[in-house]
Amino acid sequence: MVNVLSYDGLGEQLTKRFNLCRYCTRRQFDVDKAVRSTEFLNNCYICLGLMDRLDFILERIQKAVNGVYQFDTFLIGATLPVGFTEREDQIRARFKIRGRESIKSQLLDEIRSRFEIISGRRPDYLLPDVSISVDVANEKEVNVRATSRHIILAGRYTKNRRGLPQKRNKCELCRGEGCGTCSNSGLSGHDSVEGIIGRELVRLTKSKTPIFSWVGSEDEKSLVLGEGRPFFVRLCDPKIRILKSNMILETPEISAVIESTPRCLPSSPIRFCTTTKIIVETADILKSGDLAKLALLENAIVKLQHKTKTITKKIHSIRARKVSANRFALTLVADSGLPFKKFVRGDQVASPSVSEIMGGKCECIQFDILEVNLE
Repeated sequence: MVNVLSYDGLGEQLTKRFNLCRYCTRRQFDVDKAVRSTEFLNNCYICLGLMDRLDFILERIQKAVNGVYQFDTFLIGATLPVGFTEREDQIRARFKIRGRESIKSQLLDEIRSRFEIISGRRPDYLLPDVSISVDVANEKEVNVRATSRHIILAGRYTKNRRGLPQKRNKCELCRGEGCGTCSNSGLSGHDSVEGIIGRELVRLTKSKTPIFSWVGSEDEKSLVLGEGRPFFVRLCDPKIRILKSNMILETPEISAVIESTPRCLPSSPIRFCTTTKIIVETADILKSGDLAKLALLENAIVKLQHKTKTITKKIHSIRARKVSANRFALTLVADSGLPFKKFVRGDQVASPSVSEIMGGKCECIQFDILEVNLE
């Protein structure tokens, strides 16, 4: 609202007292005919010629995203030095101008509408595929940076070789940020399930720093069989958002199938049971009837003492088979999170335990995951 001068009078005073480009003049009032000059001014009092550089800014934006990112939606934001606002506020205070659009709002409206036409993509203010930041530094220099929204893929893997850890350490040089040494994976060069799958996904999506969410874990010496262990992986700043088809990864160490369609992480922890084969070694020679005692663990609730908290896990089914004089194979279906080594050993940490039921010291030599069943 203008409450001192008429529109004609305001236009005359503005053009007389200040050098303003047509954009900065138009922001102060609606009547274009009151403004004689429609030319851009590189020495515009408010924007210092910034509004005359819209085409240049758009070129920088296109360079940052075109041929780089696969996207359907976008959002553009901007950071301007306070000097632009201060000079405009000075004019508006002098001429009692209220309720008008800001220079930042006008700049973004112009850039967004032009980029929408040029790119053929649509703006999205909630979950854009690509976010573009325009930073005007020192009131002259324009920097443009683009990042894409992360994607989450789901998959399953089987592990076919003992001695391969599930997780991988962060790259010592970039500490997980992604660099040339680690091929932008953020992970160290040591082999692991995470490293093998992560490297391939980084290559396919041209992303950075994959972050895995595992549905359970296994020992480094364990195999993962059956349909495999489910997992989710978040890929940061992917250039390619969607795989053309489900990815099948086959190596001597692992096999993995990864869904091509992005997913959401579960809103709550996933409940699952595992079927596990455990090789148990006893301190004493096995006698006839010893293994029959383990039937007591069928449907048992195992209490696990963790500091000041007690956790419970259920054994849904169990069966035992003698392997040698002092070894037997234990196959059980149990709730997720049951620590098998502690469950076998006991040591007042887990009760009931295999050692407790057998009446002698037992040790878990190795265990393999036969199946992971989601509930």
